[in-house]
Amino acid sequence: LETNMDLLATYSKDWDDFYLSASGGGNILYSRSTNSSNSSMSGTGLIVPSVYTVQNISSAALNYSSALYERAVNSIYALANLGWRDMVYLDLTARNDWSSTLPVENQSYFYPSASLSFLLSEAIDLGRSVNMLKLRGGWAQVGNDTSPYSLIPVYGDSGQWGEAIRLNKPGTLLTPNLKPEQATSREFGTEIRMFNNRLRFDGTYYMVENRNQILGNIPLAASSGYSNIMLNAGLLESQGVEIMIGVTPVRTNDWNWDLNINFTRNETIIRELAEGVDFIDFWRDARVDARGYAYDPAAGHNGLVGNLYSPLKRKVTDVNSPYYGYPILREGVDTGWVPEDEPSLIGNYNPDFIMGLQSQLRFRNFTLSATFDWRSGGQYVSQTFRYYAEQSTTQTWLDNNLVHPGDLGLGQELRDWVVANADWLVKTEEFLQVGGPTPEYGGFPETLSGIRVYDGVFTPGVMGYYDDDGNFILEKENLGNEGTNIVPYILSNPWNFGTQSVFDADYIKIREVSVGFQLPQSIANRLRVKGASISVYSRNIILWTKDSHFGVDPERAYQAESSAGTRGMQFKQGIERYNVDPRVIPVGFRLGLNF
Repeated sequence: LETNMDLLATYSKDWDDFYLSASGGGNILYSRSTNSSNSSMSGTGLIVPSVYTVQNISSAALNYSSALYERAVNSIYALANLGWRDMVYLDLTARNDWSSTLPVENQSYFYPSASLSFLLSEAIDLGRSVNMLKLRGGWAQVGNDTSPYSLIPVYGDSGQWGEAIRLNKPGTLLTPNLKPEQATSREFGTEIRMFNNRLRFDGTYYMVENRNQILGNIPLAASSGYSNIMLNAGLLESQGVEIMIGVTPVRTNDWNWDLNINFTRNETIIRELAEGVDFIDFWRDARVDARGYAYDPAAGHNGLVGNLYSPLKRKVTDVNSPYYGYPILREGVDTGWVPEDEPSLIGNYNPDFIMGLQSQLRFRNFTLSATFDWRSGGQYVSQTFRYYAEQSTTQTWLDNNLVHPGDLGLGQELRDWVVANADWLVKTEEFLQVGGPTPEYGGFPETLSGIRVYDGVFTPGVMGYYDDDGNFILEKENLGNEGTNIVPYILSNPWNFGTQSVFDADYIKIREVSVGFQLPQSIANRLRVKGASISVYSRNIILWTKDSHFGVDPERAYQAESSAGTRGMQFKQGIERYNVDPRVIPVGFRLGLNF
């Protein structure tokens, strides 16, 4: 059930050089959802066949659930539009909400806005070459509540264990004194049109401060009894520019060519976090060991939202050790690389900028249009690549397994070759190994399956520990000498690292191309319309990517998640999964009628 009631009154008046339109009103929003389900558990059935009552289900076999959801928001608001001599315009708004999902002392939140635009070309004679020059600025605040029942934790039903009813405690620690979110934005811009509108410019700079953001995925130590805490996280600041430049290089009776270029750039940074909170965990994914974190800049991080983190290889840090820079390994049937305790920055899923180009060329009644997009910068993590690499079926992973020179077997000669090439083979951040899946690729003999086969590889590195003085104590070399740990090629993928699955997200697209024809007015008159046109178009023409595999489109490097409170569908930005659909280039026809 949802009831939504509005009351609005409007007053407008023109006098002399002024114009005024003012409105005021209120809104009452109430939503309620309930459900109740009772059934027998799968495979248990009824006590007496065909008697469909709850009493005819044994208590140990009863499957039941119920839920209640209520939310109410009461609001009053006002807005006013003022104009003076068709050159100065002032817009004002004010709104106050009272939300039932917030604590009583914080239920009320007020947010106003104001914007001013000034047509300078109407106030000053700028010459015949300037058609319009407009300056504008704005300031606005927006408030937001949270989802119902986010203040006090309650026990929930977990079904039955035999005759016993089970209750569970939520894994997220709630905060009873939550404050409403507040977003404050400032915007400045200008719009210029010159030379009979053949040159056009529109530029905007904006800044948005999101204060008291309500986040429920702030991690907690497991010793607290909870996995996360919901609280007002702090202050996030976004800054960006949007620029549009349009030119008409050709304009005659028969020919017209319009070009429009747009440029956007945005950056969001954490300025403050709540006390005791070091970072915001937007998402994490164990399948590629990658995380979308934003760390507190007070801890020495850049604080950028969109950062991707993953562990790096643990290495020998004792500068006095002859193995300085070598990876530290562990024994076992896998590759042996040991990850660092803390994840490291491996990229950011946000672009440096996005540009677009729209071109329209007209000759008499014919029109040719095309749209191009360019994204520069940013990275994403590919689960598709990770799964292929896990099965050791990618050329990339095959190329990371090196055929040793002269088919050297294990021993001092191979060990000396590995050490001589340690800078690029051992100390690198790449996941290089020696050996391969077949004898032709230099595979070593191994008997893990009980059968002697030549599909073995080894990871160059060392095994050991640090003493109390920080000196690295060697336990065993794993450099190709006798006793080196040989594992089957199929088990050689580094499971605990996401760095090998990170790719650049740059791309250039020809998004759409169309050819159209404006029907003569005589035909339009026969059709009893003001105008008619027909066109053929195609989309998804060309996609060029800087660093993608398997035909992945970086524009789709995200995963849909469940709804979060009142925010609707959320996404794991910067992580791609199964985005390898067959490429489709549609062709369509349009018929346009203007009545």
